[in-house]
Amino acid sequence: MVTGASGGIGQAIAQAFAEANGTVIIHYNSNQSGANDTLVSLSGDEHTTIQADLSDAKAIKSLVTSLDTIDVVVNNAAVVEQYDFNALNFDQWRDVWNRTISANLLGPAHLMFCVAKVMQKNGGGKFVNISSRGAFRGEPKAPAYGASKAGLNALGQSMAQALAKDNIFVYTIAPGFVETDRVKDIVDDKIRAQSPLNRVAKPEEVAQTALWLASEGNDFLTGCIVDVNGASYLRS
Repeated sequence: MVTGASGGIGQAIAQAFAEANGTVIIHYNSNQSGANDTLVSLSGDEHTTIQADLSDAKAIKSLVTSLDTIDVVVNNAAVVEQYDFNALNFDQWRDVWNRTISANLLGPAHLMFCVAKVMQKNGGGKFVNISSRGAFRGEPKAPAYGASKAGLNALGQSMAQALAKDNIFVYTIAPGFVETDRVKDIVDDKIRAQSPLNRVAKPEEVAQTALWLASEGNDFLTGCIVDVNGASYLRS
């Protein structure tokens, strides 16, 4: 299952898994037409779409209950709201944080809990969480987003330790800017120049990393955070 697969990175990940002979569950919240576009773009058959608001814990539980089996979950769905700090009043600030943490951190946490119960019964599985370089470098115009992704990093590492005994492995990918419709109006020459490659990532590059992590032979990478940012931000 790929969450937030109506376009962009999620769509590319769904396509990569389908090309590798996976049977893909395409999750969406409100963009059903985008999810259908993803569905028809996939090679093979038996792929499906599924709707759920991942900021709603009850919806997550209902979603997982409807699934017979699941081997891999890619937690890609996320919201990001940019704003000028000085332009917000307290109620607006609180609402942004509630929306962001609910979708970007609590959603993946609840989904991992429910799906892990299924994976435990079935002998194992893998989670690949899509984080962001903003978890490390800060997001002054989207602090709630940066904090939610830092929390997602910690969640992945904690669950990697908690679930290894059950043959369940957890990986995190931290991309920089990616060439998607959501950021096409933001990415300029200055942002491209942050990388020595003088560009931002392609969705397919993140997708291939997710596919590789979900493939066999990577068990000992559990708990890792893989940077896919073209050396635009380096950490050690």
